[in-house]
Amino acid sequence: MQKKRLGLDMKEVMSYIDEHLNTAIEDVIRLCRFATVAAKKQDIVETADAVEGLLESVGLETVVHEIQGSPVITGWMDNGGSRTLMFYDHYDVQPAEPFDLWDSPPFEPEIRNGRIYGRGTCDNKGDIVSRVWALKAFLETNTDIPVNIKFIVEGEEEISSPNLPAFVENNEDFMHADAGIWEFGASDVTGIQEAWLGLKGLLYVQLEVEKMNLDGHSGYACIFPSAAYRLVWALDSLKAVDGSIKIDGFHTDVKPLSEADKKAIEKIDLHEDRIKEFYGMNEFMNGLTGDALKEAFYNAPTCNICGIKTGYQDEGSKTVIPARALAKLDFRLVVNQDPDDILKKLRKHLDKHGFSDVKIAWHEGYPAARTPIDHPFVEIVKRANVRSHGHAIHIHPTNPGSGPLYLFDRYVPMVSIGVADFYSRAHAPNESILVENFHLGMKRIAVIIDEMRNW
Repeated sequence: MQKKRLGLDMKEVMSYIDEHLNTAIEDVIRLCRFATVAAKKQDIVETADAVEGLLESVGLETVVHEIQGSPVITGWMDNGGSRTLMFYDHYDVQPAEPFDLWDSPPFEPEIRNGRIYGRGTCDNKGDIVSRVWALKAFLETNTDIPVNIKFIVEGEEEISSPNLPAFVENNEDFMHADAGIWEFGASDVTGIQEAWLGLKGLLYVQLEVEKMNLDGHSGYACIFPSAAYRLVWALDSLKAVDGSIKIDGFHTDVKPLSEADKKAIEKIDLHEDRIKEFYGMNEFMNGLTGDALKEAFYNAPTCNICGIKTGYQDEGSKTVIPARALAKLDFRLVVNQDPDDILKKLRKHLDKHGFSDVKIAWHEGYPAARTPIDHPFVEIVKRANVRSHGHAIHIHPTNPGSGPLYLFDRYVPMVSIGVADFYSRAHAPNESILVENFHLGMKRIAVIIDEMRNW
């Protein structure tokens, strides 16, 4: 059957999405039943097969790339368009522990009070399904798709995508597109949709100290060395009480926000009081508020302790001197900061301050990346959101989180939008998405495709 052009109203496409919402939700539930925890290598092959099946169901030519880690699935649809739209997503999820904090089993998704609950619903399986179903609506209504479509769906994003660089290097021809939708996105605490134009970079390290072969009796603390104290002292040397990072040269390559960035964030309300209420805190670090808070949120690199392990941790008392101690740290980096450079500066800092015995056991990371705020595709996303959601989307120059966006930066400008919301609890117990956000998210992708018709 010859496909028809419906013009800007897209009535048949939108009606199809409305009428088949429940079937689309069933696909979300089906995909989220897989406990695809990359850190544990759970359900990887089964989920990859399911994702490939979803892409094939809308006519995409798929390839399962068997790389060193979890497979990467690509999809390609040549519609004879002058432009190509790419989707980057991931099918792996964070561990669901602690299970006892979930109100329903994390891998047995269910709908309650207008929300779909389950691990992976917002990060990122719900988004995968929403994008596939936008295409399905075009196909099932015989509506022409004016752009070519590419999908890259990986299975290791939650463990820092260690094998994605090799995939990109070996498939460079596939990486090119005129615009792309990155894996995540949400509405803010008031329900206004948000788009993110970049991600901070990351350096993740594990510091380790070993001072004895075995834990000692704490009575000998007057003469025995403590690995716990050595690590605490080393950590204390990295960051001042006011939050400033004390590593020499750490901020050398940090540039101030551009005038275009400042103009954009003037329009953003971070809803400080509601965020503090949600997280149960009295104030942000150092009492930050207003413009200073925004400056930190968008453009401040960080030094954060993710976890510390040493000595006795169970109930009751045990009087010991810890022989070993370790800490996991992450540094969120901004554009122009190089994680390899920061790693060298960290090592130099520890040595300079007398902590040569503190070992950097392992590390991983990648640089920041951003799409220019004045890129034409940003305007397309803005127009599409008004058509799908009925309000102007908030544009954030970058996101304080991290991901492998830098691998795509030279090939395709990416904008992050998705079906989550402020209360989705990504990475936490009771992860969920609003049914309404999922519904409108499918429509927004369809409208973006339509808006690209005249680009």
